[in-house]
Amino acid sequence: MLRRAVWALAQLRAGRSLTAPALASHFEVSLRTAYRDFDFLRDDWNVPIEFDYSRGTYRLTAPTALVAPITLSRGEIVALFFAEKVLAQYRGTPFEADLETALRKVRELLPEEVSVSPGVLDACLSLDPGPTYRPDPRIFADVLDALSRRRVALVRYRSLSGGRTTDRRIHPCHVFNHRGDWYVAAWDETRRQVRDFALHRILRISLTHDACEVPVDFDFRRYGGDAFGIEKGARPVDVVIRFAPRQARWIRERQWHPSARVRNEADGGCRLHLRVSGLDELKRWVMQFGAEAEVLKPASLRREVARELREASKAYERD
Repeated sequence: MLRRAVWALAQLRAGRSLTAPALASHFEVSLRTAYRDFDFLRDDWNVPIEFDYSRGTYRLTAPTALVAPITLSRGEIVALFFAEKVLAQYRGTPFEADLETALRKVRELLPEEVSVSPGVLDACLSLDPGPTYRPDPRIFADVLDALSRRRVALVRYRSLSGGRTTDRRIHPCHVFNHRGDWYVAAWDETRRQVRDFALHRILRISLTHDACEVPVDFDFRRYGGDAFGIEKGARPVDVVIRFAPRQARWIRERQWHPSARVRNEADGGCRLHLRVSGLDELKRWVMQFGAEAEVLKPASLRREVARELREASKAYERD
């Protein structure tokens, strides 16, 4: 019915002749259904429409929009304006301008009596995605172009771990956002495996005419399913971390990983059980809790955290 109503309204706005038999014939519906559609336009969408007997056609008696006024609840209106704040994580991407335009068009379709003060919303609602990087919009667009056209890309990439800048041939598989930053998962011809490339560290990119060869067994959800953060490891391992009572209250509030299980202890503390791949990011995470977190398993992670803490304490012992 909505498709018929929008089509009929477009014909009327264009000044074309339109009758119930014509509408019924065009959409292959009954004449009774066509008359109900005109009633719907007049009664539900408040379209200024009447039948002109002298011309034998329906016509508009006043200008009207192509789409009927949108009816939104108070909560939906607030959610719409709050969505503008979510745009922060799309700054610097090819989507930024389109999203802002789309939201503006939706606002313009709202009835005149609907008004929301941005100042009031800013006083009540905020969104802080944390410190994030803004990728070069041109590089972002080229990455998406390579992905959509299934083309191999040549990139000059600055590695964070090694601090080196290298030229790589990559086969883009999936573009994703992780904690506000954008990445492309791509088959790296040098490493012979799928790797994550931060878009803000791609210094230059050019598309080749070579067809992209994504591994047939690549599934993004499975690819990142075991990772604790952005870091991927070869095989998942079992991890157990004990948290002191003060931190345990915070740990219980969140789902840290799909595999996470929390076991409470008598003193108010808890043990967090995980099965994750890649332990470097987990190590940095657990060290932020200082003395209120203790790695129990695996032994390799426990030794590494202990070594890091000893090295950190030496810096303070000099004082």
